[in-house]
This record gives sequence, structure tokens and C-alpha cells, in this order.
Amino acid sequence: MPSSIFVYFTSIFGNQDSQRAILQNGRIGKTGVMILAESLIYDAAKKLWQDSAFQSNFTNLKLANVKHNLSIKHQACEPIDFSNLLRAASIFSLIKDIDAACDMYHEAAFRIAYISAKIWSEKPENFETIIAIILGRIGNFPTVKKQLANDNLDFFISKLTRNLPHSFALETLARYEGNIVQVGSENNKETLALTDFQRKLWCGLDNEKNLLSFSSPTSSGKTFLLQQFITNKAASSPNKFIAIYVVPTRALIAEISHSIRNLIKTKDINDIEVLSVGSDIEQNIPTKVIYVFTQERLLSFLATWGSQNLTFIDYIIIDEAHQISEKVRGTLLHQSLNWLKNSYTVGKFIFCSPVISNPNIFEDLMAMKSSFASENHITRSSPVTQNLLIVESVKSKKDNLRITLHDSSGEKLVLSDALKIDAKRSDDSKSNFLAYCAFNLGKDKRNIIYVDGPDAADDVAKKLIKIINKECNDSEILDASSYISNSIHSEFVLAKALRSRIGIHYGKMPSLVRETVERLFRDEKLEFMICTSTLAQGVNLPVQNLFILDPKIKNPDTNESESIPRASFWNIVGRAGRLYKDFEGNVFLLKQPSKQENWEDLFLNTEKLTAVIPATQNVVLEQHEDLIRHITNPEQDAKKGIEEVASFIYDLSRSKESLNHELSWIKNLSENIIDELKISTDEASHEITLPYTIIKKNVGISPIRQQALYNFLCSQMFLEEWILPRNLASIKDLHKVVSRILHFLDTPTMKPEILEKYTWLYVSPAFDWISGKPLNQMINNHLQYWKKKKKVVSLTPEQTNSCIRDLFDQIENKVRFKLVKYINCYNNVYTEVCIQKKRGDLIEKIPMHLPLFLEVGASNPVQIDLMSIGLSRMTALELSSYIPIDSYNRNIKLLQSKIKTLTERNIAISKICVEEIKRHVF
Repeated sequence: MPSSIFVYFTSIFGNQDSQRAILQNGRIGKTGVMILAESLIYDAAKKLWQDSAFQSNFTNLKLANVKHNLSIKHQACEPIDFSNLLRAASIFSLIKDIDAACDMYHEAAFRIAYISAKIWSEKPENFETIIAIILGRIGNFPTVKKQLANDNLDFFISKLTRNLPHSFALETLARYEGNIVQVGSENNKETLALTDFQRKLWCGLDNEKNLLSFSSPTSSGKTFLLQQFITNKAASSPNKFIAIYVVPTRALIAEISHSIRNLIKTKDINDIEVLSVGSDIEQNIPTKVIYVFTQERLLSFLATWGSQNLTFIDYIIIDEAHQISEKVRGTLLHQSLNWLKNSYTVGKFIFCSPVISNPNIFEDLMAMKSSFASENHITRSSPVTQNLLIVESVKSKKDNLRITLHDSSGEKLVLSDALKIDAKRSDDSKSNFLAYCAFNLGKDKRNIIYVDGPDAADDVAKKLIKIINKECNDSEILDASSYISNSIHSEFVLAKALRSRIGIHYGKMPSLVRETVERLFRDEKLEFMICTSTLAQGVNLPVQNLFILDPKIKNPDTNESESIPRASFWNIVGRAGRLYKDFEGNVFLLKQPSKQENWEDLFLNTEKLTAVIPATQNVVLEQHEDLIRHITNPEQDAKKGIEEVASFIYDLSRSKESLNHELSWIKNLSENIIDELKISTDEASHEITLPYTIIKKNVGISPIRQQALYNFLCSQMFLEEWILPRNLASIKDLHKVVSRILHFLDTPTMKPEILEKYTWLYVSPAFDWISGKPLNQMINNHLQYWKKKKKVVSLTPEQTNSCIRDLFDQIENKVRFKLVKYINCYNNVYTEVCIQKKRGDLIEKIPMHLPLFLEVGASNPVQIDLMSIGLSRMTALELSSYIPIDSYNRNIKLLQSKIKTLTERNIAISKICVEEIKRHVF
């Protein structure tokens, strides 16, 4: 069959000598033909790749493509021999995936096919057939579907094969049938066309092994496939089904929940619930449910639902699993996995990571017994094409840019020595150069601009607003801008930026605002999105252009900015071009005029794949002295992540297995370190009388600190004085107890007068947050506090925005993370003291739901359940006023029905909130 492909392609281009040679080879027998043909193909591909004429032609194609993308018309392109390129692509597409160089050849075949289809102005009559065969050969049917088949792939393949020679028709059909899967309910079947990697992944997801770990480029469509698979499994399950989808940040909870709900809706499935808040122990777990949690919510869920109540979990999916290397969240994820491994029955663990070299690390962490079967996969190949463009200012000509294409071979291909930009550049600051390049190189496209943090995002947005100097009249954008002005503050930079078609996106932004900006961008209402490291954490914003300048991230220990890790860089780069969305992306790597960024040595000329090292391993090997000191003497504040690992190590030391066994996955761990860890955990254990079952619930908090809190409460004659207020009638009562909590669990060495003020940083926003106070009121209170603190009558716009961001930070870090963790611990310890003192009357008064209230920002059960089905706090507050709490019976299905009825009645709530309701409920 391979020989017939040579005949077909050479007949198209009229190379009769080649055709005759292949036909002669065909007379030596079928098996011999196959072996000889494969050998000839590989040799031909290798020789072609090394041929200078081909490489020159291929280079011209890539440069012409980027010039086409950037609309650079005044510079002439070198002539391109498309026919010869397609001959080469036809040979490259035949290389089998078992060959080491397969990815390189298939990437070249894809580039040639995709770019030719886009820019070749004199295509031959049978061009579409040629491209379809090449793309089919490399298994890229999603591109065939979008670029050639106008989304009707079945019809296209049927028509294509009717017009092909018989051998080609059979081969194309076989390739197509091998790369499709059927999903959906019996009455609503849908065909998914997959890439080769996705097909392999689907088989791995669907087999009987206990663990699958895989790594692939960000653009490979793995999250899309995971969601398709899990909803399909839930729909086809005849009885109970429980899956837990774990994401690293709360920002991703909303995105993943919405995507899965939308899939369920489009497939007309009615019996699956998607929840992001765990059920109360008094309520039953739904029959079929997909939970979407962060690692913190997962730990809380497992603490609430013990293994005796949660007898079987079908799937645990860890998306962005490489973030197990992050200091705090990575350790919490690791501990939750350990808990699941040892105490729960899980059908399958699935770990999804971008560009890592050791997906087998999760196999090492999770191996439980000899019958535990696992597999892992890596692919470097991306089903989309990305152009890495280095952009720098021409020294002698300030408003000219030098653009170089960094080729996958490592070559630097000069696209333009001095691209003339008509607009004048006002200054060479980082924010202005980012805005200037994005505007002039990204016109009429969707663009993401990566920045280091929220304050930098505001700076770039203000520069871009000034450059654009024009406001849009789109009613949806104006509605969003008006809503943000009213619900946050009129000086909030995003409100003005939207009117210039600019979005701003960072993790601590209110979820409704963040999701609205994402939606407007996906709907192509916005041209620019200014993003922080949320991009590296998996937020899905596919774009045509990505602009990066000197990418930094803050070191959590030193608070100093340093270059982002290589894995994060390639994860961010992967946002330019996405499978099923944009099959090509331009990545502009900017060199600031006043500095000399070295993209080549930092990122481009180094290995893309990096090994993931769990945070636990890093701390044990690199910071074991701090760790050991903290286990036994946690009085002094430790570097970020130390306390979480100390808590984890103590947990491991109390398990059935030895510490040697529990840490055996860490290579090169010396016996001396293990002995020191044993001594320190044993020493700590001798001081602890608090039952281990309580300590185990309080993940990430030092056992010694928990014991100190326990000792304090045991010593109190009037224990009722130290119960957390149930109805939050008095902020002073809350301050009194939280002050003690922070003293024992957070800052044991802080002086009392400083602790008094420090506690208010937690209590003031927490009190308003949990009481359901609207965000604009909370912001106004915070602005008044800042004015008083700075002794000024009014604040500048910059100060106002800093104040708003400060409040966002307090809510996210102090209230929704630290205070949730500490109060949950306090309630657990207080309950144990009540048991010891036989104070059952007090146990009934403990506000066990307070941590949940603090996380979601409400105590009203209607508002909480509205948020559990995916609505934001801002929408839940508006909508809950129409649902009387007295008649509410906590039935999610009835609640959704009630919401639909209310929305159809056109109740007086914000248009942005109505839009969110339609996305999540209808």
C-alpha cells in the first residue's frame, strides 16, 4: 500500500521516473514491498530533510506564512515551490510513530499542508484531496474537520473516498475509523474525530488499569478529551457514578465546571450533577455526580466523607498535575492523593500534565500493591503550529522593529530587519513596549499579553487604552463595563479598559468579573487580554497572538521576582493556537529596548521537557534542616511550604508503613535524613496528646501547634467563652476567638499589640464576606480604611486600584485560604476538648459550617446552593432575594427549575448575572 501512495502523488505531479521505479519495486512480493517501501520511505524522508534545496524552500514557506499573518506586504517573499513541498509532506506523513524522528517529520508535514492550504494562491484542482490525505496520514482529523470539511467530517470523508483509487479509499477509511469514537447517550450520539495522541489517550482512559499519567503540549486538546470521556462514562453508567476532577486554583473550578455542564447539556443528559462544593454529611451524595475541586476542597470533602460513607470513587482526575511541585498547593495535593491511596477505593487515577519528562513520577507516588497496574505516555508533537518570533527595537530607528523567526531546528530566520511602525513610541518602559508591540503587531486578531501581576496588568492596560484612543459601542461590552463600575468601583481600570476592547485577567479577581471577561474574549468581542500567571495554571484562553516580555514570577520565600520556570514558559506559550480553535499561533518574545533579554539561552535553545519534582521531595532533600526544626519546634515562622511538608511527614510517620517505605519514591534520600525525620516525628509525638484522628483532619498545620491550641482550650474553665460565634452577631466576639486561633496556629511569636491589629486584617473582611455584603460596599469600607491610614482626604486612581487589589488579596489569601484552614482546625480541636470535658451541650453550638461559609462568602443556604451549581457569589446575592429562605428545602433540581422560572419572568437583576445564569443553569 505505501507504494501506491508514491504512485498517486507522483502521478499528480507528473514524475514518471519515480512512478516507474516504485512500480518495479512492487513486483517483488507483498511482504517484501512493505518492508522495502518503509525502508525507502524513511531513507527518502531523511535525505529530503538533509537536502539544502528542500530546507530553503521550507524556510521560505514559513517566512511567507508569518508575513501573511502579520500582513507584511511591502517586503517581497522568496518564490515557493509548493508542489515539491507537498511531495515532501507526503513522504514525511508516511513515517511511522515508532520512529524516533516521527514528531519532527509529522510536524513538518502538518506545517506544509496547513500553510499551503492558507497561502497558496494557485492551488491545483486536486489540492484538497492531497491535503486531506497528508493530514489523515498523520492522524490530524480535527484539522481536516475545521479546515477542509466545514465541520461535516463524515460527509467529507465519504465524498473524498468515493473519488480516490481503491487502495487509497480503503486506507483513508481505515485511518479515519481508527481515530473516531462515539460519545453521548443512546438517543444523541456524537462522533469525535481525534488525533493519534488523543486516540491513544482515549484507549488509556478506557482500559482497566488503575492509573494513567500523560504529558503533552498545552495545545493538544487533552482537557477537552478528559471532559468528553468523563461525561460519557457518567452518562453510560447504569447505577452510581462518582468522579472528582481536581484543579489547582479556584479560577479553574468555574471554567471546568461550566465546560462539563455545557457538555452534559449539549448531549441532552439529565441525570448527572456537576458540583464544586461538597455536600453536607446530612445530605446524600447524588447518584451520578462529577465534583470539581481544588486540592483544599478535596481534603475538606474527604475529611467530611470518610471512606465508610464514600465506598467507591470511579475516577480521580488531576488536571495540571505538574503543579504538585508548587510549594503549598503541591504538598496539599500530594497529601490528598496519599489519603485517597491509603483509605479509599478508587477505580482509576488520571494525571494530566503539560511538557514534563517524567509522567511516571505519579506512578511512583501512587503504587500501592502488586496488582496496581499503570501506564504513562509522553508526546512532544503538537497538532497545531506555533511561530516563535523574537521582536526587538532597532537602535538607530526607534519606531522600527526587527523580527526574527526562531525555527524548531534552532535557526534564526530574519523576517524583517526593520519593520516600520507608523505610530510613534512614547517611551521604552516595559508596560509601554508591551502595549506598543501588541497593538501594532496584533491588529484585528485575538491577543494575549502576559504580565507579572495585577498591578502590571493595570499599567499595560492604561498604556494600551491611550494608544487605541477609541471606545467601542458594543452593547454587551458597555453593559459589562457599567456593571463592573457599579459593582466594584468606577475607578477600577478594567471598567474603562473593556470600552477599548481590552480585558484584564488575574486569579484574585471576582469570579463573575473574570468569567465575563473570558466569555467576551472567547466570543471575539475583545481584541486584547492582559493576563498574569493564571495562564500557566491552565486557564483556557486560546488565541492567535501571544506577547511576552521578560516573564517573571515572585519567589514565595523572598518575594523577589525571578524568571519563570521553563515548564511554565512552555505552558504559557502553548496558549497560542489550540486544537479545535485556532490551528496556528504567533508567540512574540519581546526584547525591551533598555534591556537585553536572552530568550535563546533561557528557553529556546534548551530542552522543552522538564522533570517534575514534587514539593515534598524538594523540601525533604533541600531544606531538611528547616523541616526537622519545624516538626519539633514550630514557634518560628518557616519558609513557605515548610509547615505543610512538616504536617505531611508527621502524617506519614503515623501510618501503618515505615517512614522508609512511605518515602521510598524519593531517589537518593539518605538514611541519615530518614533517621533524623524519625527522631523528630517521634519527639513531636511524645508531646502530643491530641488524638491522631483530629490531627489528620487538619492537613497542612503543624501537629505541635495544634497541640498548643488543645492545651490552651483544655485549660479554660469557661469553655463556652471560646466557642466561635454561630450567628456572627458581634464582630468583637469573632475577633477575640480568631486572635487566639492566629496566635497558636499562624504567628505564635507575634507581640500582643501587633497581633491585635493583625487579626483585624482577617476579621474585618471575613465578617462582611460571610454576611453576604456586596463587594462594592466592602471596597468602599476598605477605601475609607486606606484614607484613614494614609491620612488623606482622597486617593488617586492608582491608589484606589491598589486598595481594591489589596482587598481582593485579603479575601483570597487571608479569608478563603488561611482562615478557612485555621477555623476548620479550631472547630475540630474544640470538639475534641468538649468530648474530653463531657460538654455535649457545646458541641451542638459549634459552627461547623463556618469554613464553608468563609470560602464561598455567604451563610444563607440558598446562596450557598446557588454557588454550588456554578453561579458566582455576585449573582447568587442578587438572585437569592427572589427565593425565600423559609420555603427552601435544599433540593438542587427544584432550585434549578425555580431559577429558570425566575429568569423567564425577567426579574430585575443585572444583565451580566442573567448571562451567567443562562450559561450555568439553562
